[in-house]
Amino acid sequence: MSAASMSKFLTQVKVSMAPFSPASKSAKIFLSRIITNDAIAANPALKIVTDSHADVSKSATIHVTYKDGKTLDINAGEMKVNDVLRQVGKHARKLQEKEDASS
Repeated sequence: MSAASMSKFLTQVKVSMAPFSPASKSAKIFLSRIITNDAIAANPALKIVTDSHADVSKSATIHVTYKDGKTLDINAGEMKVNDVLRQVGKHARKLQEKEDASS
């Protein structure tokens, strides 16, 4: 599932990170995939909140809220970006399947 189609099922994404920390790489790449023209066109109501801090010892975190109210907290400092996308996309795929089944 692409980030653009995944964003259709999200209501809010909150990312907290130290932008210059190597541990924030996955969070930054995740944001770059979510904030694209295609993703915004798929869900213009998606709220994206970023919180930058200078403490490089704190790990990057991502908090995702889905359209059905489910939330997901990810410690992105310990994950690769594909793992982050896989985690976020897992529930989005379930919502896509429900939408397809009801059509």
